[in-house]
Amino acid sequence: MIYKKNAHRQKTLIVWVYSVIFLAAVLRGNVLGADDLPVTVKSPNGTIKVEIQPDTAGQLTWSVTRLDTSVLAAAPLGLTVDGNHLGKSVTLGKPRNRTINEQYPTFGNHAVAVNHCNEAVIPVESIGGMKYELEIRAYDDGAAVRTRVELDDNLHTIAGESTAWALPLDSDAWWARYDHGYEKPFESGTFDSMPVDTALSPPITFKLGEDLYVALTEANNDCFPDMGLIREGNLLRAIFPASSDGWRHRGSIVTPWRVAIIAEGLNILVNSDIVTNLCPPPPAELANADWIKPGRSLWHWWAIGAPKLDDQKEWVDAAQRLGFEYYLIDEGWRHWRAPGKDQWQCLKEVINYGKTQGVKILVWVNSSEMRTAETRREYLEKVAALGAAGIKIDFIPPCTAEIIRWYEGALKDTAELHLLCNFHGAVKPTGRQRTWPHELTREAVRGHEYHMTRYGRIQAADHDQIVLFTRFLAGPADYTPTAFDRREMVGYTWAHLLAQGVNMTSPLLHFAGKYQDFIDNPAEDLLRHLPSTWDETIVLPGSKIGKTAAFARRRGREWYIGVLNGAEAARLPIDLTYLGQGTWQAEVFGDDPEDPAAFKRESKIVKAGDKLMVTMSPRGGAVVWITQVPRQ
Repeated sequence: MIYKKNAHRQKTLIVWVYSVIFLAAVLRGNVLGADDLPVTVKSPNGTIKVEIQPDTAGQLTWSVTRLDTSVLAAAPLGLTVDGNHLGKSVTLGKPRNRTINEQYPTFGNHAVAVNHCNEAVIPVESIGGMKYELEIRAYDDGAAVRTRVELDDNLHTIAGESTAWALPLDSDAWWARYDHGYEKPFESGTFDSMPVDTALSPPITFKLGEDLYVALTEANNDCFPDMGLIREGNLLRAIFPASSDGWRHRGSIVTPWRVAIIAEGLNILVNSDIVTNLCPPPPAELANADWIKPGRSLWHWWAIGAPKLDDQKEWVDAAQRLGFEYYLIDEGWRHWRAPGKDQWQCLKEVINYGKTQGVKILVWVNSSEMRTAETRREYLEKVAALGAAGIKIDFIPPCTAEIIRWYEGALKDTAELHLLCNFHGAVKPTGRQRTWPHELTREAVRGHEYHMTRYGRIQAADHDQIVLFTRFLAGPADYTPTAFDRREMVGYTWAHLLAQGVNMTSPLLHFAGKYQDFIDNPAEDLLRHLPSTWDETIVLPGSKIGKTAAFARRRGREWYIGVLNGAEAARLPIDLTYLGQGTWQAEVFGDDPEDPAAFKRESKIVKAGDKLMVTMSPRGGAVVWITQVPRQ
């Protein structure tokens, strides 16, 4: 009984002490009172509003409205550091506010990104006495939050994160189960049909109501394990599958941004710049580096497997004929030998021959050969000394905090050595391609490898029309599209496979097929001109996640329209209102209903405001290449 009385007195004393501290802080003007809550951050045009406040139990929460209608209900925020839960029993200080308004060049859906948002930085103190700052940014097409904790340079323990997003359970949803290489198939349904207590892979996309989309992911991860998501009721909470028991972190902590893209319509969703906006600009030496050049690449592995030393000149010559800037030499070159020559000397000969033909060579490596900082640098220096243009690093371990720092080290090394970088067997991008623009692409996608009957793989009919509105929101993906081999088409048509090359954003665009299938193909002239980056992208009316993905993409004065169709035959009117004045020639590569391994090619004269009707087979598609007719 005496113990209980003492415990009660001690608890009362603690509450009294914190009450006095809180009252004193309020009187000094450092802590917000009830009348100052919630802290509100509005986007520049006022469309998006983020609210930050403790709930009745003292748990820090965030919520988001759009046009005063709830999009994300109140959900927890928090990080557990050295046994302290930073989201519990919090007091908030007065926020510091600023507006960010900038533009910067980017590779991908468009040439110029716009970073315009309002930011608030809120001082926070949890009941354990730990102080930190919560940063909030409100964009016209979304919101993001992160935590910044100033600590000494000792090792600290991070046990996990309670940050979550709350959505309506009847929302339509598209998701994939978590996989360290992001290669699981996509599933669809309503939020309440999504599996519980199962790790899921961001980005996950939801449709709320008629035409409002919300996509959840992270941005600017340079020191945390890769974030997955797990459903708990109407919440999706941040988890770390590669570090489920927590991890050690030295010094101060800046978490990645926790992001919600909020877009009215698929066009705004696909064109959102939020993920890269939340990352730092590149160092000065990379901002305008003339060696960072997007382009297209031939690639042998999907077509024939390991490269054969005696036919490398043929692959290089084919790339030169097609006007492709690059040729990738994948797994298998390590076994090359010739009289008096090891694999490195053989590789150098191919690189040198490529230079004579104006074709730059990219080289594959297994990350196991460069896991330490020393072996990584040594290996990359050797590749750079041979004159290679870039490196493809494959089979990277699950993404712990240590491995994410390894990614950053590899990006720093490749930048210093002027090597383009492409990670395979990798985690999703988080916008760091803004900081490291020489990382022109990465895999982290269930790509064209899954269009391969010889491996027993057949991609689902809805996959291409889902992945463009989920995984590709995180950044470019090395999907390796477009292979015309009749034996490996697994139900798709040539028009669908050609449209992959238009729609699957990858500034370093690797084509999967044999060069023999591209040369003298009815679409060879289009392949020779097809860009890998775009000045403008428009998601066309009629697009529907999982059913149809129709993109109009402009480079200079030319337009390329790619339409990917799903499991059922369909007809789609293609809107041409965005064309400029004058007349235009449209080359239409459509499905041949009699032969999936053929095009129905037509030439038409069109003008702005016209509509082109395309008829598509199941798993079919269309490509329209539009050029302006010179004035007479």
